[in-house]
Amino acid sequence: MNISTVTNPKIHPFLYVYRSREDDFWWCAIPYIDKRARRRQRRCTFRDSKYGSTEAALYQARLWRDRQIQRPEVRAAMGKHRPLILCSTDELDRMSETRNPFGLVGITATFRDKPLGGNFSVTANRGRKKWFSMRRYGGYGAFRRAVEQRCRWVSEPIPDEEDLRRRYQHWARRNRDTLISHRVET
Repeated sequence: MNISTVTNPKIHPFLYVYRSREDDFWWCAIPYIDKRARRRQRRCTFRDSKYGSTEAALYQARLWRDRQIQRPEVRAAMGKHRPLILCSTDELDRMSETRNPFGLVGITATFRDKPLGGNFSVTANRGRKKWFSMRRYGGYGAFRRAVEQRCRWVSEPIPDEEDLRRRYQHWARRNRDTLISHRVET
């Protein structure tokens, strides 16, 4: 049982739309991927004087931006949300041999010696990253917070508590010695 979902990016009202206060215009800079797979930008300006008001120029800028975002080369440059992938807990033994010991994308455990402890880190959407301390929240608490953060970032429902507990316990059994040596409560 593999569940993979991809959500559409949420379009913020001012995504790729900027304002030049000195010259009284809005401008858009939309990223796209050209035929040689290079990252480029399309730009367009929307002057207040041409459209009659600041609000009308902003409206036209957003319309232009929304049309551009539908283009496949722009979608590719925006980077789609990496899906939250859940593998069934029956497949966790096989998944443990790979880089994904929890059966969840974007969740990583790291340990350090100075100061002694560990973190669960969560990543999403090009550059978003957050850490949850195992010393502060305990092993499972840090893991659960990381999964909840990932689900919020990619707009996915949070897996139920029992499923999360099984995934964490499976990982904790395999990493028992590391958890003990770093004094992490499970």
